[in-house]
Amino acid sequence: MAQLKTKRSCKLLCQTNSPSCKLSCSQLFQPLLSIILVSSIASSAVAETETGVLTITDANWTVTMDGEWMIKFVAPWCPACAQLKEQWERFSSLAAAMGVSVGEVDVTEQPGLSGRFLVTTLPTIFHVKEGSVRRYVSVREAEEFHAYVSNRRWEEVEPLPSWKSPTSPLMSCMAGLFRLSLWIRWTHGYLTWDLGMPVWGSYLSFAMATLVTGLLMGLVLVLVADCLCPSRQKRKEERAVSMAEKRQASEADEGEGSNEEEPETLRQRRGQAKRTS
Repeated sequence: MAQLKTKRSCKLLCQTNSPSCKLSCSQLFQPLLSIILVSSIASSAVAETETGVLTITDANWTVTMDGEWMIKFVAPWCPACAQLKEQWERFSSLAAAMGVSVGEVDVTEQPGLSGRFLVTTLPTIFHVKEGSVRRYVSVREAEEFHAYVSNRRWEEVEPLPSWKSPTSPLMSCMAGLFRLSLWIRWTHGYLTWDLGMPVWGSYLSFAMATLVTGLLMGLVLVLVADCLCPSRQKRKEERAVSMAEKRQASEADEGEGSNEEEPETLRQRRGQAKRTS
């Protein structure tokens, strides 16, 4: 369907005698379609570097929940991470023989994963075995990494509890918060550098957006709470209305009873009057 549409658009362009219609339709659009196809495949696949270290992203991190993995979280500006790079690449070559996958996460590009795994220090290394996550806290050398996996030393380490697991709803919320922080930082840079807005103007914009968002969320919460748990005043009014209705009903019943009793009283009075006469 996409090629049919592109051919039609190319024919229309040729009919206008435009000088830009010198290339054939396939030459014009096939490179673009190939780029889109390659980018869509790459977003869902795990990229492997020349050293065998796999790049983990927000789009493919779920593959680490299957099999056995060693994953490190690093940043380009971290000196300790740069020192660990050589040892990690050596360990990657050793781990291939054991059937262990070795991954790497750049927290500057994947802030959501740093929140999902609750990374607070760099570099941080995790061992993952069939979805069970453990933090590696031993010596950062290739031989130690190899011994940690081959000798099953990870069994001596307590895994992360279920609520701190990367697949838990709480950690998913943490990932969203970390992505939001990155978006705020990017927006601040766009406002100050690209648009030339002063820093105080950017801060004021965020403050106003936060205020408006808070007011809207508060209004929604108040409406929901009022529907679920009515206020005392509303309860009193409802009770007063129900009591008034009950009183009216009882008065109506009494009125009907008095109307039925009235003929009997009249008959009794007439009988007494006849006797006296």
